[in-house]
Amino acid sequence: MLEFTGENEMEQSPDELWPYFTDTDVLAECAPGCKEMTLESPHEIEAVLAVGVGSVKPEFDVDVVVTRADRPDVLEMQAVGHAPRNEFETTAEMELRETDDGGTTVVWSATADVSGTIASLGGRALKSVTNRLVKKFFADLQEKADEGVEATAELEAAPEDVTLENDG
Repeated sequence: MLEFTGENEMEQSPDELWPYFTDTDVLAECAPGCKEMTLESPHEIEAVLAVGVGSVKPEFDVDVVVTRADRPDVLEMQAVGHAPRNEFETTAEMELRETDDGGTTVVWSATADVSGTIASLGGRALKSVTNRLVKKFFADLQEKADEGVEATAELEAAPEDVTLENDG
């Protein structure tokens, strides 16, 4: 099990940022390696992500379910991804904390269980790539917010009986 944590400072307030973190069009444009993203319901997303770690570059079919959405403070998701000879399960949580100057500190964490060829590269390589991708995601999202790109909050928490099944 891999664990990732971090913080990002953003200029807008949590209320202003919430739509950017919950608009699948914005997320698709900001998520590195995202080839497509489809909102299946307010709490379900299907995506195709191509992620390269060294010489391994699998393309994952990803199912995401929003497990918690407390606007504008907390967003939590679970995802399962499948690619030939690779798969992952992850849970990610993001907390938006307003700063004294009206901006936001985004505190995020994720755990991932990775198997297959990509897992053989080791935790250090995966963490390095993940940190680079997360940094790019936040930079791209900040740019969209700075430009005032229109964003609509689309995501909400799934009913408690909805979960992801890893049917790989």
